[in-house]
Amino acid sequence: MSISKETLVSRKEIMKGRVLHVTVDTVSIDDGQGGEKKTATREAVWHFGACAILPLTNDGKIILVRQYRYAAAQVMLEVPAGKIEHDGESPDYCAARELEEEAGVTASEILPLGYTYTSPGFCSERIYLYLARGLQKGKQHLDDDEFMNVEYYTPKEMEDLIDKNEITDAKTIAAFEKARKYLPGL
Repeated sequence: MSISKETLVSRKEIMKGRVLHVTVDTVSIDDGQGGEKKTATREAVWHFGACAILPLTNDGKIILVRQYRYAAAQVMLEVPAGKIEHDGESPDYCAARELEEEAGVTASEILPLGYTYTSPGFCSERIYLYLARGLQKGKQHLDDDEFMNVEYYTPKEMEDLIDKNEITDAKTIAAFEKARKYLPGL
């Protein structure tokens, strides 16, 4: 059996919000071997994407933010991150903007580390991962509905928090793993 390709046949709009767009799609499935095509229903969440930045201070500490996450119903420790505001906003611009907004720092170097998908079985959200170095103190610019604390951890402390399930946010774990070779003491 080969990997099939799916082609959109029809789409029903369920919801279009400011952060995401939800559809129920009918797709045609081609098995790649000339067999009978089948159709299936796919529920999908469409998202412009986001950026997550692992900020590394000059003395080797990682800046994390602690904030309440409504959907998870808990306070979480995460790297600074945020959504791409509109179709066409570059991930690099988003990363620099979110770094200052959430962590209150700017960076002389923002190194791309690749990207990850949050839940590709139903969601198009791609999170671009970055390492920020050469940090300079700036000023937090939180949205009116954002409340977060800025905290500092050594790479070893962060690794221990991940191992103990005290950091469970996927983008934070992915950014840490992608940045590992740049982190002192690991």
